[in-house]
Amino acid sequence: MNKTDEKKPLIAPNTIITLTIPKKEAELAYSKALKKLAKKIKVDGFRKGNVPAKIAEESLNPQKIIEGALQIIVPRIYTAELKKSGKKPLTHPEFNPISLEKGKDWILEAYIAEKPKINLKSYKETIKKAQKQAIKEIEIQIKSMKEAAKKHEEECKDDKHKHQPTEPTKDEKEGFTLQFIFKELIKSIKPEIQELLVKEEVRYDLDDLSHKLKDMNIPFEKFLEHRKMTFEQLSSELAASALGRLQTSFIINEIAETEKLSVKKADFDLEMAKITDKKVRKEKEIDPRYIEMVGQNILRQKVADFILSIK
Repeated sequence: MNKTDEKKPLIAPNTIITLTIPKKEAELAYSKALKKLAKKIKVDGFRKGNVPAKIAEESLNPQKIIEGALQIIVPRIYTAELKKSGKKPLTHPEFNPISLEKGKDWILEAYIAEKPKINLKSYKETIKKAQKQAIKEIEIQIKSMKEAAKKHEEECKDDKHKHQPTEPTKDEKEGFTLQFIFKELIKSIKPEIQELLVKEEVRYDLDDLSHKLKDMNIPFEKFLEHRKMTFEQLSSELAASALGRLQTSFIINEIAETEKLSVKKADFDLEMAKITDKKVRKEKEIDPRYIEMVGQNILRQKVADFILSIK
């Protein structure tokens, strides 16, 4: 590994698509937006809805007319450019106006995030090494627990309730091993996640946190005060967590595709059968978000089982 690879940022710049709106189309969209806004304003000497476009233009904020025009024309231009370029965004676009002069072509930049390139070359070797390291880590933890228990026993000889160390269960060992493996895969593969994907995840996490705090009647400011952090610090913390989740998710999907692991109807039916309430089950069966979530969980488990089977 060279020094350039080590310094490579894992949050990558967004993909930029340049949109050019020809002068005539821009003027037509501007005219439509102006007429629409003219119907909503009041001007002395004219009834509402009957204000001439030229008079309305003098009364309206030019920026508001341009915004209305962009709402009319940009979706079509953006969709056409996506089709032409063959790009497949995973996020809603963010637009940055470059030039919106009257009488000229309008130029904007659309920022999108795409699926990162995942190179799985030698990934099985990384998994094998990580498994061995994870086993050593687990053994060290067990040894440490036993030593701590022995020390406690020697210090508290009269204690009737002797401290018995509990070894990790099979599921706990597998969970730790998988976490260790994905950590090493991220280090090895270095999936570059574009900024907009991370921003969307953080936005979702903040919304989720806000709802939970509201349910508990805890003001957001009090939560930040309790955590002794600013909103910016919380956002940075959530961004780091979101980045790790996204990297893991894309690696899982790439392994599933490479190894031809998929979710079959029988897998889905088995999961749905676990819902004993028939009414709830019927509701879930037609809920697209729930179906997607179940499918993702099944696929993650299949990939996890496959990874643990690599020796």
